[in-house]
Amino acid sequence: MFANYWKRLHRLFSSCVKKDTGSLGESIAVRYLTRVGFRVLDKNWRCRLGELDIVCRDRETIIFVEVKSSERLGVVPPEMRVGVKKQRKLRALAAFYMKHHHLDCPVRFDIISVWWEGNESQVRHIPDAFHGK
Repeated sequence: MFANYWKRLHRLFSSCVKKDTGSLGESIAVRYLTRVGFRVLDKNWRCRLGELDIVCRDRETIIFVEVKSSERLGVVPPEMRVGVKKQRKLRALAAFYMKHHHLDCPVRFDIISVWWEGNESQVRHIPDAFHGK
């Protein structure tokens, strides 16, 4: 019984840490995108299909940005956690977003990885990380 209590407490704590890491990573990604000249249109845009982390515009292109954060850079970099299934979901979300906002322009899918080395955040931007179809 006592062991189950600790397991549940650990799972709850881990979940809170992941949410904080994710939210902080998204904030850092928004600052980065703004600094490099993109116009942020939406953050954490939700619909019945799910959520888009960041939607921004660079000239005539709408960019759907998936942010992956990690407390540190491990063996598997954060951007590698965007697999085929996630890419398919992001494509569907992007199509819904474009239709919902009556947009007809080029789209691109980027990934931004955020991790920490000591107290310093590190950012890796992967433009056109996968293609929409």
